[in-house]
Amino acid sequence: MSAARLRFEWVVLLVLAVSGALASQASGFTSRLDNQLLDFGTALVRPPVDPDIAIVTIDDQSVAEIGQWPWPRDVHAQLIDQLTKEGARLIVLDILFPEPSSPEADAALADAMERSGIVVLPHSFVARPNSPSGVDPLWPLDSFQRSSASVGHVVAQPDDDGVLRRFDLSLETDRDEFPHLAVQALALLGSGGQSAVQLPKQAIIPFHPEAAFYRQPAAEVIAGSTVSGFFKDKIVLVGATAQGLGDRYSVPSGSIEIMSGIGAQANLVASLRQNALISPLGMAIQSTLAIVLIAGLLMAFWYLPPRYVLLCAVGVVAIVLLLSMALLAGGHVWFAPGSIMITAILAYPLWSWRRLSHVSRYLDREAERLRDPGSAPRSGEGLDYVTAQIEQLRRLIKTVRGSLAFLQQVIEAAPDAIVVLDRSGNVEMLNERASALFPVWRPQDELGFDSLLASSGAALDAEGGELSASDGQTYLIARADIAEPDDPDASGEIIALRDVSDLRRLDEERRQMLEFLSHDMRTPQVAIVGLTDQAKGESTGKGLASDTVARIRAQAQRTLKLADDFVQLARLERPSLTLSDSDIGALIEEACDRAYAPSLAKQVMIEQDLPEEPCFARVDASLIARMLDNLIGNAIKYSDAGTTVRVSLSCPDEGPIKLEVADQGPGLSPERLADPFARFGAHSTHAGPSSGLGLALVKKVVDSHAGLISVTSRPGAGTAFAITLPLD
Repeated sequence: MSAARLRFEWVVLLVLAVSGALASQASGFTSRLDNQLLDFGTALVRPPVDPDIAIVTIDDQSVAEIGQWPWPRDVHAQLIDQLTKEGARLIVLDILFPEPSSPEADAALADAMERSGIVVLPHSFVARPNSPSGVDPLWPLDSFQRSSASVGHVVAQPDDDGVLRRFDLSLETDRDEFPHLAVQALALLGSGGQSAVQLPKQAIIPFHPEAAFYRQPAAEVIAGSTVSGFFKDKIVLVGATAQGLGDRYSVPSGSIEIMSGIGAQANLVASLRQNALISPLGMAIQSTLAIVLIAGLLMAFWYLPPRYVLLCAVGVVAIVLLLSMALLAGGHVWFAPGSIMITAILAYPLWSWRRLSHVSRYLDREAERLRDPGSAPRSGEGLDYVTAQIEQLRRLIKTVRGSLAFLQQVIEAAPDAIVVLDRSGNVEMLNERASALFPVWRPQDELGFDSLLASSGAALDAEGGELSASDGQTYLIARADIAEPDDPDASGEIIALRDVSDLRRLDEERRQMLEFLSHDMRTPQVAIVGLTDQAKGESTGKGLASDTVARIRAQAQRTLKLADDFVQLARLERPSLTLSDSDIGALIEEACDRAYAPSLAKQVMIEQDLPEEPCFARVDASLIARMLDNLIGNAIKYSDAGTTVRVSLSCPDEGPIKLEVADQGPGLSPERLADPFARFGAHSTHAGPSSGLGLALVKKVVDSHAGLISVTSRPGAGTAFAITLPLD
């Protein structure tokens, strides 16, 4: 998998994760999980039971004693009078009185509420006539509404799972806004709790079990059989709890229990008084938190090793859960964590699946690359497919590791110092010889080759390809690029340093020897020749005989020629050619001109067969001239008087130049013909003494120009040297 595709998949996963979390928050997809966490959290943070709240229950006992429900309204009047008499601070009737009963009973109840002055009545809502969705308030009777201290709605709407957790403290219709019964009741007290302006439209409350509040049956209250002062300064809520009477809700009071409507109202009043209302966190803030946490988790997936990724996913779940509980406990704010938790839990296996797929493909690809062409993969390795891949790759890596170790041993055993550079040009590895040459290098250093040389005091002659070490040793440098198979553009370099110090010393000694031969030995020989020339013109009465002088001169000339030939031959052992475009025909003519005097003295004719047009080739003109002098001079030297030496040149438009020097002499002896270009080879004294270096020099000149030379000779029929030279 390429890096670009991996980044693309990471971005796709990030977008999907964030979109999924936001969509889940908006749609309530994780509402069941959120509600369970909310129930757990509210059970932990609920305040103690409010001791100033009491419930008067219209229970089965009261129905049995007073009579079948609904009771006459004068009975409710007696209940209100008794509670007022006992000093109740506020009376909240959770009983709807929308329809009239007998006038006397209605009047008695209205009078009781007016005498008390602390009664709060509920109202509900009914569908608006001729309207598909509109609602109108269902108020108590006008007389009751005028006699009561306040009126508030008692609508309770459970969540999607059927559990009542939140109340609409202010319910809006298309025509007006209606506060809740509990809000209206506490507004009458004028103390405790939040003001109506500060209250949210909807609030979540922590529930206590209904049995946790002070409770008294209505029949006992009406009969006056309660403990004296039981209702003193209490907020008394009156409602039905008997089977079949009133509303019942499932509420989270530590565990899900069935609670009567009056019990739910008591919990709401207590929460309002104790500032225990819980407000949902705004959707914008929840969405921002989701984006930040999920993006952070996906960044951890990208940058952290796989062994930490699961811990990060678990950590995000834990952080979200702890943050939710902390906000609930410290700020009475509910942050629903379910969408982020589920997203984090799902993102981990999705990302792990993509990475595992990538790793699996990588294992297959690398195993295929490392496997020998003739070998087949083993079957049955590992417990599953991935472990089989790992086992197969382990075997192949073991083989590669062995090959690498062998290669390292080869590099260490190399006779040269080896330096390996990485793609950045930094020194990656040295063998033992190179480490001895550059002791300043350490494996952790990032040094380029030039920096390595500078720190070691070595000097590089880039043009000559040689390196001079600080200890005076000289090394010949050979460099080669190392291209990576997967990325040919990215390459390293291997540098071999061969110690040529001994060769350079030998070259210096050879140079000194050549200087000795070319100067120190030639000087006395030249002097001897000069003295013999002088002796020939002087009287030899008491001196040497003329033939002796001639012999001395001949030997001196021979020694001089031997020295010259040897020097030239030695210089050609390591030729340094000075190439130029030269006319070979002109070089032949000049050589023939130089041979004119010897040919005239020997009475040998030189015949030239040259093309009319110039014949240019890229050669070292001085060496070619020397070669021609040797060939033509030898031809004249070994030819008899009256014979001809023929020099011919063939220069085609394309192809090599062909040059031939032929004489009509006695030909080469069988011994010399067997190896005509050997140094100091077998030779004849037919034309005088010979050193045997001339033909060796000719062969070196031809070889240095990448040419070919051949010789044809027959006894008594002469000798011909044929030379082929490339144009360039």
